[in-house]
Amino acid sequence: MIDLGETTMTRDEIDAYLRAPGRFAAVSSLRKDGSPFTIPMGYYYDGGHLYFSTTPTRGLTARLRRDPRVSVAVFDHEPIHGYVLVHTVAEEIEDPGDVLSMKMHRRYPKPGIEDQAEHDRIWLSAGRVVFRVSTSDAFGMDQRKASSSPYALAMPDHRPPTEPR
Repeated sequence: MIDLGETTMTRDEIDAYLRAPGRFAAVSSLRKDGSPFTIPMGYYYDGGHLYFSTTPTRGLTARLRRDPRVSVAVFDHEPIHGYVLVHTVAEEIEDPGDVLSMKMHRRYPKPGIEDQAEHDRIWLSAGRVVFRVSTSDAFGMDQRKASSSPYALAMPDHRPPTEPR
């Protein structure tokens, strides 16, 4: 795990952070030319893996089938913020009955949708592909934990910017 000083998240804090409602992930995969491509996505977290559900025809599916290396950032929007990062390999997995896809889909509110069952049917109609990402090597930072120095919010080693590095 990467040490970010006093702002470093513990495994339990990472787990709680990833389970919190309302967060999305920025998922980066690689194009054919090797350049990164990042998209926002909803996810489902089971305590050990993040799951992403997409359609067979989306670019993410093609990119991860070609090169499964992925970088995922889950972060919040608060001024004093936190994040969890995962750099690993995505694994395409079976999802009988679309169970994982629906867990991800239902994790996020759908304002204005009156007929949830019809919306689910339409969402599933294109077919779903599920990728699993292990969080065993995830690390996180929570600036709310900073207390020893005003510089802890910006620099984990807590030295003022005027001191040599």
